[in-house]
Amino acid sequence: MVSLKSRPKFSSSGPPILTLESDLDDGANFCRRWLVIDPERMTLYDEQGAVIRQSEVSRLKAVRLEQDFGGGHLLFTYQSEPFDEAFVRFSAPLAPQFAYGLSVLQALIDQQPIPEMSVRDQPRACSRCGRTLPDGTDVCPLCVDKKKVMGRLLGYIRPYRLPVIFAMVVLLIGTGVQLIPPYITKIIIDRVLEPKAFSSDLLSLVALLFAMNVIQLGMQAIRGYLGVWFGSRMMGDIRRNTYNALMALSLRYFDQRQVSQFIGRVNSDAVSMQQFMTDGIVMITGQSLLIVSVLAVMLAMDWQLALITFVTMPLIVLVSVVVWPYVRQRWYRQWRSMMRLNILVGDSLQGIRVVKAFGQEPTERERYHGANQDLVLQNVRTDGMWQGIFPLFSFLSGIGGLLIWYFGGEQVLHNRISLGTLVAFTAYIAMLLGPLQWFSQLINWVTNAMAAADRIFEIIDAPVDVDDVADAVAMPHIHGHIQFDQVSFGYERHRPAVKAINMDIQPGEMIGLVGHSGAGKSTLINLLARFYDPDEGTIYLDGVDLRRVQQSDLHRQVGVVLQETFLFDGTVADNIRYANPDATLVDVIRAAKIANAHGFIMGLKDGYDTQVGERGHRMSGGEKQRVAIARAVLHDPRILILDEATASLDTETERQIQEALARLVQGRTTFAIAHRLSTLRHADRLIVLDHGLIAEMGSHEELLRNRGVYHRLVQAQRELSKIRGVEG
Repeated sequence: MVSLKSRPKFSSSGPPILTLESDLDDGANFCRRWLVIDPERMTLYDEQGAVIRQSEVSRLKAVRLEQDFGGGHLLFTYQSEPFDEAFVRFSAPLAPQFAYGLSVLQALIDQQPIPEMSVRDQPRACSRCGRTLPDGTDVCPLCVDKKKVMGRLLGYIRPYRLPVIFAMVVLLIGTGVQLIPPYITKIIIDRVLEPKAFSSDLLSLVALLFAMNVIQLGMQAIRGYLGVWFGSRMMGDIRRNTYNALMALSLRYFDQRQVSQFIGRVNSDAVSMQQFMTDGIVMITGQSLLIVSVLAVMLAMDWQLALITFVTMPLIVLVSVVVWPYVRQRWYRQWRSMMRLNILVGDSLQGIRVVKAFGQEPTERERYHGANQDLVLQNVRTDGMWQGIFPLFSFLSGIGGLLIWYFGGEQVLHNRISLGTLVAFTAYIAMLLGPLQWFSQLINWVTNAMAAADRIFEIIDAPVDVDDVADAVAMPHIHGHIQFDQVSFGYERHRPAVKAINMDIQPGEMIGLVGHSGAGKSTLINLLARFYDPDEGTIYLDGVDLRRVQQSDLHRQVGVVLQETFLFDGTVADNIRYANPDATLVDVIRAAKIANAHGFIMGLKDGYDTQVGERGHRMSGGEKQRVAIARAVLHDPRILILDEATASLDTETERQIQEALARLVQGRTTFAIAHRLSTLRHADRLIVLDHGLIAEMGSHEELLRNRGVYHRLVQAQRELSKIRGVEG
């Protein structure tokens, strides 16, 4: 059972097996709900702990998880009722934990042991405050260890020590210069504006005031430029380290997270950090130094008046302590609303084709309107609170000035202090009010920056689960002998996608992987390309454990052609050359000819210099596929992986691609997955997978004679082709 500190007490009949927090109501509006599962029933509670709905496990016939844009729901099918019930809804970030909840419910229905909960399945809640964590991160923005993060940030300053030291010297000089004008004003009032003073003294002192202002302006400009200079370079270092860390992480890491969040971390979080590093640290240091210096000068001038100034400071601190918890709560809700809105927009835009295909634009607008209104409400509440806090701090700070005028005025009237001293005191108080008011919003600024920094550091510190071992074996040349020894793997620990796989592939052999959707075909080639490491068992390459082979050597000799070809936004030549950046145009053209791509490329407006557009949207599916094959030809791998490389193409395009693939596979160890089983009839061996297990293995003719799983798949495909032929 997962414990959430902030949840209400539930009136459960027994100890729950699992408690899951949801964040959507039945109308897909954001709220907090809890699904409590015990051995006998499922109960959905609202935020106050009241029961919304309840169902007995014995009534359930089946349960499934259905996902839509931005979230999903658990759908219950009952034994004796003709309708299905959407029992609980949730947003996209909570989908992994409800997928585990689905497996728990299915185990209860089937009266099987409850599957073990892995770390990836657990509801993502902060261990300190109990609030739901953002998608893809273990960083709670309200519980960040600011001292630890700040110390690490300052560590990035080391390469820029000299500019930072110079900036601090400039800061000290600037602070000292700031303290001089009020004292000059005191001299002007006490010594120059009195009777019999010389006008030349007045002119000199005014000129000195002007010089101090000019020097102060120059110090601020230099300090600001230095802050931008080293702050920008520090953030460049952090962004580079973050991107390098992302490139080193395995696909398993990205499977659990949304791609859009990483764009936000590399950009938005980095911007928040840069603003803090370029302005925040300088401002904190400068304002702190200014406060200490002003107080020291005031104490030196008249300690009694200085103590009167300090009377309101405990009151300001007390108000800050009382108000800040409410500010934190408001800020957290605002931040959550913004996160939800971003997720909704990201999902809708990534699925824009499906949205338009089903005419769901009004639905998406309505969902966006609801999330947007919630964000507007949170913004009004949070910013409205700040608008009330700032005047309050100004009022409290101003009381100190009024006390100085009263008590200081009394002393001036009784000739205990000079009028210049009183005026200088009021000027120093004004200098003190600015930093004090600024510090009232400092906590919010630091919290945002430190949370952003912690999220960045979380990526940099993420363990690389598919990495080179210390004694990795260099294999610059491989033969292509591959062995799977009792290999099992699951994208979710409690759901293995392939189980106990054993096979021995000889160099140069072509293997066809066959099976129904979800049988484990793509999983096998993902393991072979070492996008993932097996949970159990070992894969050997030329007799060496694949986990001990240097990844640079492995990926240099493994080529992949996928069904969904990805092209980068650049020229055709650049996309082909991506496999070998040092290849000449002659090499690119030769590869394109082998891939049957040269003809259509030359028919493009700019030939090989034609821009393909983002994700290659200016090219057809067949054209993109042939560019991908040309890329694989240029890569010249010893092991070739073809994953549905000819699916969803017209007959003529498929023929051209098949010709290109026939030339590509010669002399290479090849694994091929094909939509049409007939295209694999010439493979040396076919491996038939069924629910993650090897069901059959042999040639096309042998498997047909066995009349097993492969025979049924072929017959089903023939029947489907006949139906399509009749319909056509």
